[in-house]
Amino acid sequence: MAKKKIDTVTDKVDLSRKKKKEFDVDTNIRVTYKTGKIIYGKNNVLKYLRNASFKMIIIANNCPAELVNQLNHNISLMKDKLYIYRYKGSSWDLGLTCAKPYMISVIGIINEGDSEILSLRTR
Repeated sequence: MAKKKIDTVTDKVDLSRKKKKEFDVDTNIRVTYKTGKIIYGKNNVLKYLRNASFKMIIIANNCPAELVNQLNHNISLMKDKLYIYRYKGSSWDLGLTCAKPYMISVIGIINEGDSEILSLRTR
């Protein structure tokens, strides 16, 4: 008896139409908030920035220029350079991403947890 060729599902799948996974900043911030360690708020981030360093800082699109200047000044005084990512949304959007009902203008990431948020440095 001859063996029959069995068609598998993988032979029939068109891999060219497979959707590519995109990097979603909102999801990664949410995962970092839940599994990692972050500090948010202007006063808390500036206070913690003097004592220890963050892995990355995320600022909202409508963050005041005075705060951006303070962050850049404090980072220039550090021996290790720190990456600042400008979030595409407003401070309301950044607050909602962190599941908070108020505005958040700046987030400091101490530990990223299970997210891949630090890959924003290379993008």
